[in-house]
Amino acid sequence: MKVMVWNCQGAGSPLTVPQLREFNTLLSPDMILMSETKNKQAVMYQIQKKVGMENRYVVDAVNKAGGMAFFWTNSVQVKEVQHTDFTIEILIEDGEARLNWWLVSIYASCEKQVRKKQWDIVTERKKAWGDKVIIIGDFNDIKCKEEKWGGRDRDEWTFTDFREFIRRNTLVDIGYEGLPWTWRNSWDEDFEIKERLDRGFCTPEWLEVFANAKCTHVENWASDHSILLLDTCPANRRRKRRFYFDKRWVQYEEVHKLINDAWNTTCEGSKMYKVTKRITSCRIHLLKWHKRKIGNAKKKIAEIKEELEKKKKQPWITGKGEIANLKTQLTKAYQEEEMFWSQKARLQWLREGDKNTKYFHAVVNGRRRACRMNQIQKGDGSWTKSEQEVGKEIANYYRQLFTASIAATREDSIREILEGIPTTITEQMNKTLIKFVDEKD
Repeated sequence: MKVMVWNCQGAGSPLTVPQLREFNTLLSPDMILMSETKNKQAVMYQIQKKVGMENRYVVDAVNKAGGMAFFWTNSVQVKEVQHTDFTIEILIEDGEARLNWWLVSIYASCEKQVRKKQWDIVTERKKAWGDKVIIIGDFNDIKCKEEKWGGRDRDEWTFTDFREFIRRNTLVDIGYEGLPWTWRNSWDEDFEIKERLDRGFCTPEWLEVFANAKCTHVENWASDHSILLLDTCPANRRRKRRFYFDKRWVQYEEVHKLINDAWNTTCEGSKMYKVTKRITSCRIHLLKWHKRKIGNAKKKIAEIKEELEKKKKQPWITGKGEIANLKTQLTKAYQEEEMFWSQKARLQWLREGDKNTKYFHAVVNGRRRACRMNQIQKGDGSWTKSEQEVGKEIANYYRQLFTASIAATREDSIREILEGIPTTITEQMNKTLIKFVDEKD
C-alpha cells in the first residue's frame, strides 16, 4: 500500500495540481494526504477529480489558513475517518496484512506553545487507536523566533525537543530514503536552512507487521516541503509495457509513409519470420516517431526541471527572477502535457479548445486502477502478498486447467478408437498371455 503525504502550502498554487498529478502518475499511490491546503471543500473536490481518486475527506481551511485533505481509491478499505483541526485519523482494513491499523496525518503548529498542547491531544487520542499506529506528516519541530531581512542579523533558530512526546507514546522513527531534509527556506545562500520537518513515527507493533516499510523523500517545485511516499510493502517491480497502436496516429500523413517504409524492410528467412520482423520494425519506428512527435511536452518538463536544479545551487537572491521565470515555463509545459492526456483518455465528445481537458488525465488513471489486480485467493484459501505471487498463481491455475483438459481429451480419444476395433482375443486367451512365467513352463 502506498501513501503520499504532502504539505503543499496552498492547493491553489499554479504548480500544485500539475505536480500532484505528475507524482500521482509516477508513484501510483493508493492514498493522498495533503496539509496546509488553504482551501475549502469545493476546491478540493475539483482537485480530487483531477487526480482521479474516487473518495475524499476534507478538513476546511479557516480564513485561508490550514486545511487538510484525504483522497483514496476504491482499492483501499477505509473503515473510519476522524479529524481535529491538525490531524486526519484513518482506520484501514488491510487485506494484505489481514489486520486493521490507524494512519494519522499530522500538521503541527509553528508556535511552540500550541504545538505542545497538540502533543497532549495526540497522546490522549492514541489511547483509542490501539497498538498498530503510524503518525506521518509535518511535525514542525523547528521554529524561527523572529525573521529579519536585509543586512540586519536574525535571531537564532530554536529546536523543539519533543523526545518526551515520542517516549510517552512509545513511537519509533521509520527512517527515510533520499535527501536528508524535507524542508528548505527561501532565503539567500548565507542563511539557507534545510531541515527534516516531515517524517513518520510508528508503534513497535506496527513496525513488526510492516518490517520492510520505507518512507521516501520526493522533491518538488510547488512547495518548500518534500513529498513523503510511504510504502508499507515495497517490492522490486519491473513491468514490461505492452505496445498499443493509437488510432490518433492515422491522422498524420507521415505515419502512413513510416509504416510503408518499415514494412518493406528487407529481411531473409521464412514467410512467417519475415512477417514477424516487419511487424517488429513497424512497432519500433512508430514508437520512435511517437516519442519525437508526441513526447515533446514531457521532454520540455524534464529540461526545465534540470534548469531549476542548476539554479537551486546558485545564491537565492541572484537567481530569484530566473527561477520565477522557469516556474512559469514549467506551468505552461504541464498545460501542453495535459492536452496529450486528454487525447489518451479516448473520450470522443471532447471538442478542441474545451477548458475541461484536465479531467481526462484522471480518467486514464482511474481506468488503470479499475483494471489493476492487487491480490487473488489461492486454492488453499490464503491470499497472494505480491505482484509476483499473483502472476505465479495465475500461471499455475491455467497450467493445471489445461493439463487436466488435455489428459481428459486424450483418454476420451483412446477410448473412442478402441471401441471401433473388433475384439479378437478372448478373456481366457488374455489371461494365458499375461500369466507369470516360471521354470516349469
